[in-house]
Amino acid sequence: MVAALPSIDGEACVHGLLAQARCSACADACPQDALQMTAEGLVLDPAACTGCGACVAACPQRAVALDGQGGIRPEPAAGGPEAALVCPRRGPGQGPCLQALGLEALARLWLQGVRRIAVLTADCAACPDGAGLPVAARVAALNALLEDRGLQPLRIGPVASVPRRMPRLTAEPAPRRGRRLFLGLGGVITDTGIPALARLQSLPGPPGARHAFAPRIDPARCTGCDACLRICPTGALSLIKDDDGGLSYGADPSGCTGCGMCEDVCGAGAMTIERLASAVPGPALVSFRCCGCGVEVHVPSGGPREGGGLCPVCARTGHHRRLFQVLP
Repeated sequence: MVAALPSIDGEACVHGLLAQARCSACADACPQDALQMTAEGLVLDPAACTGCGACVAACPQRAVALDGQGGIRPEPAAGGPEAALVCPRRGPGQGPCLQALGLEALARLWLQGVRRIAVLTADCAACPDGAGLPVAARVAALNALLEDRGLQPLRIGPVASVPRRMPRLTAEPAPRRGRRLFLGLGGVITDTGIPALARLQSLPGPPGARHAFAPRIDPARCTGCDACLRICPTGALSLIKDDDGGLSYGADPSGCTGCGMCEDVCGAGAMTIERLASAVPGPALVSFRCCGCGVEVHVPSGGPREGGGLCPVCARTGHHRRLFQVLP
């Protein structure tokens, strides 16, 4: 059987949004090394690809999809708390590979009511697609998020056989809302709604509830350039003005996908993304007019740049020191 090949949405992939993006999640996850990050971009070897879906599960931006396939779901009209995943290597017409169960897919299944996944596989340890299988770590991460919000966990475990009445997990057809080209691969938009992981993390929880990814801004390094805000594809980073007109950076980890573009674009090294961490308020900001170039800017209050009177560009280049006046 011919494997479904991955398609990449160039408008969602970080490499289509930021030239210096360092993300290689899809290539790193591929157990067959069918995807490679090169100087020219992402390259696929169709002959090596088995369509396991590891690249789909690993992509933080949901930019990768297997041709013709959308998200993973229980069989239509199942509606129960249990579902079975049957290894595709057990024969044609079976379910997705365990590699395809990323954190987003697991969160989506939980929101659909699934609380237990019975797994009937071949020998994953001996399977060519089983290299580095991270599903246990992903389920543990999901359950940490659920536990912090007082929600029922998702259980997953092997079975010797699947009960006849237990619904199976399947890959739903992908809605084709348009085609795009990215490095020679056709792009398919698989979902334009709010990601399941973001919806789950937005459910009520106590202060300090953990999130899958939590952006951190170091006020001692931040220059207030706002580059991270402009590049963030989900709006997880923002500029907040309070009722008194005071400014601060906002960091909403519920919407953070961990794509890393904020880290890549920050020339000061002020941005970090922590995994399974609590939200931390962004630093308060103080505004002033640069005495070198006259631009209105803001920097973290209490940071080393407060009181310097210079915008990040003037402070970095020092060109204001070369200004002089010729007297008659």
